Amino acid sequence: MNEAVTIRRRGRPSSTGATESGGEVQSLDRAITLMEVLAATDGMTLSDVARRAELPTSTVHRLLTTLERRGLVGHDPATGHWMVGLGMFRIGSAYLRIRRLPEIARTQIRELSYAVNETVNLSLIDGAELICVAQVESHAAVRAFFRIGGRMPIHASGGGKAILAAMQPEARRAWLGSDQLERYTEHTHVSRRALQSDLASIDARGYSIDDEEHTPGMRCVAAAVLDEWKEPIGALSISAPTVRMPPERIADLGARVREAARRLTTRYSGL
Repeated sequence: MNEAVTIRRRGRPSSTGATESGGEVQSLDRAITLMEVLAATDGMTLSDVARRAELPTSTVHRLLTTLERRGLVGHDPATGHWMVGLGMFRIGSAYLRIRRLPEIARTQIRELSYAVNETVNLSLIDGAELICVAQVESHAAVRAFFRIGGRMPIHASGGGKAILAAMQPEARRAWLGSDQLERYTEHTHVSRRALQSDLASIDARGYSIDDEEHTPGMRCVAAAVLDEWKEPIGALSISAPTVRMPPERIADLGARVREAARRLTTRYSGL
C-alpha cells in the first residue's frame, strides 16, 4: 500500500489562492499609481484621476475611498477634488529622518569616478569651510587627493563655489563674511566682487571651476546638490591635475558632474 508523502519546502507557504494573491498585488500597484497621480497635482476630479491613471472610474473610486480612510488621500466635497492626504506626509517624512547624503551618494560617486577615471568627492559646507565626507580616488599614478574629513575654504574650492552659487543672495552674504578673502594662490578670488562675478557664471552654466585657486597644479569642477527647498546641502566634484584637466576637457567633465549632481538631488529630495 502506497502512502502519500508531503514534501515541505523552505520559505513562505504557498498561497491557497493564486488568483486572489495576484489581485491583491494588482490593487496595491493601482493604489500606488493613484497616489503618484495625485502627488503631481494640487487636486483632481475623480474622472480626471481615472483618465490619468488609465483605470475604470469605479475602480478608482473604490481605491480612493480606501486610501481616504487611512488618511493617505483627501476629498473636498465642495469641489469634488481628490488630493494627497496628511498620511502621505507622515510616511514621507520618515525618510527625511533617516536619509544621509553620503550613503545615498555612494553609488553615484563611484560610477562617476569610474566613468572619468578621476577623483570624485562629496563635500558638505560648515561655516566658511568645505568638508570632504566621501571620496572615490582615481587609479592614475598622479591624482588629486583630499583626506576624508579634510577642510577647504569655501571661496577657493570648486565644491564651495558651487554651493555659494546655488544659495540665496542673503544666505551667501552671511557665509562669505568680510569683503577681503584669504589668498591661497595667484588665482584665488580675494575680493567679494570678483567672487560674485565668478558665481554668476557658475549659476549660468550649472557647474563651478576651481582653476588652481587653492592648490597649484590642481583643477576641479563641481555642482551643488539641493534639498527639497532647493537649497544647497553639498556638492559633487571631480578633481585632477591640470595636465589631465586641460581647458578643452573642462566642459565635458563639468557636464558630467552637473548631471550626476542633478540625479543625486532627485534621489535625495525628489526634485
